[in-house]
Amino acid sequence: MDTLDHNKTLESLKGVPVSRIFVAAFITQFAMGMIMLLRINAATAIKSQFFDAVDPLTSGAHIGEILGVLFLGFAIANFVMSPFVDALGMRRVHIAGILVFLAGTALLCVARPTAESAYALLWGGSLLQGLAWGALESVLNPLVVSIYPTRKVAKLNQFHGAFALGVLVAAPLCMAVERYDLGWRLQLCTVFLPCMVAVMMVLRLKYPLSERVVHGVSFQQMLKHTLNRPLFYFCLVAMFLTAATELVPSNWIDLTLTKVVGMQGFWLVAFIYTISFVVRLFAGPLSQRIGSAGLLVFASALALAGLVCLSQATTPTSGLLAALLFGCGTSLMWPTTLASASERFPAGGSFAIGTIASAGMLSTYVMMPIFGKMFDVAKVNAAGGAAAFKSLAAGSAAFDKSMAVAAMTIFKSASVMPVITLVFFACLWFADNRRRQRRTSFPELRGLSRS
Repeated sequence: MDTLDHNKTLESLKGVPVSRIFVAAFITQFAMGMIMLLRINAATAIKSQFFDAVDPLTSGAHIGEILGVLFLGFAIANFVMSPFVDALGMRRVHIAGILVFLAGTALLCVARPTAESAYALLWGGSLLQGLAWGALESVLNPLVVSIYPTRKVAKLNQFHGAFALGVLVAAPLCMAVERYDLGWRLQLCTVFLPCMVAVMMVLRLKYPLSERVVHGVSFQQMLKHTLNRPLFYFCLVAMFLTAATELVPSNWIDLTLTKVVGMQGFWLVAFIYTISFVVRLFAGPLSQRIGSAGLLVFASALALAGLVCLSQATTPTSGLLAALLFGCGTSLMWPTTLASASERFPAGGSFAIGTIASAGMLSTYVMMPIFGKMFDVAKVNAAGGAAAFKSLAAGSAAFDKSMAVAAMTIFKSASVMPVITLVFFACLWFADNRRRQRRTSFPELRGLSRS
């Protein structure tokens, strides 16, 4: 079953408050974007208070573990929850996901540097946030494609544009918290406001059945349709790399470029996601012209150029230019890959989308500690050894130089990933164009399934 009757889906949506459901999903995703930048900005203070004082040589790896475990939680929850979203009820999962997310945020905030449970609270709170985020993504992605069956690429990009908007709004919040010395805990707690607004909205809404359920695709058929397709496994690998390309470098920009570029690193992150928000608004028209695979080819090329430029950035101007390229490329990767999966495996429902999203977040969990260790090794080598690095005064010219070398290592190494995705999506785009040309020349082929 490679296509579904969109008219049947649209008929099932009569009387459903589609716009209000989308707004509730949008606000939820907005909160996830907020916490992403709030965490990145707070990471510097957490690293200083909890890890630098204990062992500065391994502090990068420790904060990498704290940041990275969120993505492990996301991958686990998304993978486990996705097949059962319809059985559990999309509305119930939406509400429960928000509440668990807030519980994880509260755990982070009660951690104290002198307490023996400090690391466990930071790690556990971050894990809970990830589990909640994964559960939310397991329901919200299939929800969006179900209420907009004929506009999947456009609406998923708009929905994930909320993430970018949340990052943008979080930037001045971070600035205000630092200016008035309010502390990173209050900074993280600002996410409670949009989360509670979303909960109150969802409580008043009735959710529709998913696209898969409307068309009578059974649980077994959903799994068979997805797992029996070789292309699905290639898409998993592609998502593994595209997600790591976007999320791993973004998590390290604040820690690596604040001194190197001469401006607060989280502003570069905010700038990247501002670009993402704008670009995602135009993803629909672009996809109609070149298809989802073509869109991902250009996304990979721009992300590659951005990472290369980030590895060479030494001034605010060069940093912003690199961020512009990186943001334009990565903005399209996550939502377009998910939308492409829904288009290619429509009967796969929430399982197909959720499994691919899980692969993306799992990659980030795997790669974050690797990049953290890579950063620690690079900064020590640049300083001339562990003893030499320990003797450096923070903010000194020698210290900043070692950080610059470490930053260059991070972004140069990350640039390998979009090279691989560029090749894959180019092949997929070529195959799609050939198939489209054949069907145009031979209309009788239109009813045949995809390879």
